[in-house]
Amino acid sequence: MQRKLFILFLIIYGLWTVDCGLVYAGDPIEKLGRGITNTATGWIEIPKEIGRNVEKSGDMAGLIVGPFKGIAKAIGRTVAGVYEVVTFLIPLPRRYEPIIEPAYVFETKN
Repeated sequence: MQRKLFILFLIIYGLWTVDCGLVYAGDPIEKLGRGITNTATGWIEIPKEIGRNVEKSGDMAGLIVGPFKGIAKAIGRTVAGVYEVVTFLIPLPRRYEPIIEPAYVFETKN
């Protein structure tokens, strides 16, 4: 019985937040998709950061520093993705905005 009430609560809450989310910048489904994408593609930060550091600082510095920065960013993006998947029904941060910038690994910062 408690399980059915909990599921009913989640459905009602989900419908309520979807309705409220339409006025805002994002919605729960967008947040869920972003979370799944970032969880699956977080590892791409490693080669991306190596390339960025090679371009910026040269081959040797980029190949030494890039992997460490990439691993840190990959962990951050993956954790952010998991957080967004777990909390996709909750409008946090405000209006379902991304918690990491850029929102996806292949976007560039504005």
